[in-house]
Amino acid sequence: MGLLGIIVLLAGFILSACGSDATATPAQTPPPAATTRAPATTAIGNPANPTVITWSFWGDSTEVAINNRLKSVFEAKFPGIKVNIINSDWTTYFDKLKNEWTGDKAPDVMFLDNVPTWASSGMLEPLDSYITRDKLDIDDFYPGLLNAFRYKGVLHGLPRDNDTKVIYVNLDMLREAGITVPMAGWTWQDLRSAAQKLTQRDASGKVTRYGFAFEPDTWWRLWVWQNGGELYDNFTAPQPPTKLLLDNKDASDAVQFFADLINKDQVAPPYEQMNGGDKIAEMFTTGKVAMAFGNHTNIATYAKTPGLRWDVVPLPAGKQRVNVLGGAGYAINKNSKHKEEAWQLIQWLTGPSGEALFADTGLMVPARKSVREDNIFLRQQPYNTQVFLQETQLGKQYPEFNLSSEVDAMMNQQLVPVWQGKTTAAEVFAKLPEQVEPIFEKARSQT
Repeated sequence: MGLLGIIVLLAGFILSACGSDATATPAQTPPPAATTRAPATTAIGNPANPTVITWSFWGDSTEVAINNRLKSVFEAKFPGIKVNIINSDWTTYFDKLKNEWTGDKAPDVMFLDNVPTWASSGMLEPLDSYITRDKLDIDDFYPGLLNAFRYKGVLHGLPRDNDTKVIYVNLDMLREAGITVPMAGWTWQDLRSAAQKLTQRDASGKVTRYGFAFEPDTWWRLWVWQNGGELYDNFTAPQPPTKLLLDNKDASDAVQFFADLINKDQVAPPYEQMNGGDKIAEMFTTGKVAMAFGNHTNIATYAKTPGLRWDVVPLPAGKQRVNVLGGAGYAINKNSKHKEEAWQLIQWLTGPSGEALFADTGLMVPARKSVREDNIFLRQQPYNTQVFLQETQLGKQYPEFNLSSEVDAMMNQQLVPVWQGKTTAAEVFAKLPEQVEPIFEKARSQT
């Protein structure tokens, strides 16, 4: 079944969402030592009176429909377990989880990224003993992806997908500008040239269509890597870094290049129009931007937009070609009263069956090698899935440690004036090492 057909099919499933309120954030506590577990029974729960567990995730209505489909298949296979799904949008999801944890109302199964930070708070159940007991095949996961779910050497979650980045292109706009797709081997300078050709202005000089849009926050690190730079010195997960390595020309030139696309060349929208939520996707679907940075989660929106002819192309190269290795996955609430049922759900969602069902929608790059390399993923239309496979091979693991989210937030905040054209990347990066050192010290004291 093709992508459009699957989206139509999924639209028939019932959508649901719920949540709870509380205040404050969890204290930092070390995870407990792994324990030896008794063998799991072949059938968990009583079909006549099934155990109810909760599963939370972020995402739009399409993702809710897909997860409802997965839930239905899981419940049919494991009739002793009933799953209630909890959905929030990206902008509120993580704060809600922290509040729910404080009020002891956190879901049994949580879809998360940056797992080491959550694990350092004591929120997550260590999984090594479950994996050993049930002889779960974790060798089928890409090692770099799996490592992103370890804290102090112990797995606290299992990956669902890889967050491979690509450039979405409007085929009609590129054809009108004389730009050839698939653009294999293109560079940053090619990107700038294409964005200039694709940008349109009215008689007064006001931009009516931008050539390129990208996410300034967080993913500037990818451009640093592509320009030969590194973020940290002597970083070996999950140990915190010893030094920030951004006070150099490789790093500052990379960020400045993309800031100049906004402020100097004016071929990318202002920072405020690109950062956060679904702003870029909305601009792409409404014809306000011709090329858009993104990942697989955009596919459903673009595929169902009437009249939009699009495809995906690789990231342009700087000094080298690099993409992201790391994604999101599932973890168990440490305080869950139904850990065995939660583990059964995670096992199935991240197993070959669950991964294949999700991969069949074409909306994610599977974390399992066997599923990613299977025809289930490769046959999806109408876009070039090979681009995702090729770019995933270039993946570099994103450095995550117990307080990496605090470092990320601080660096993102300091870079806002760069994206706004008020200062330079070199000036900001010269000050950052001293500014992040207190967070590094705090992180080291917790490991």
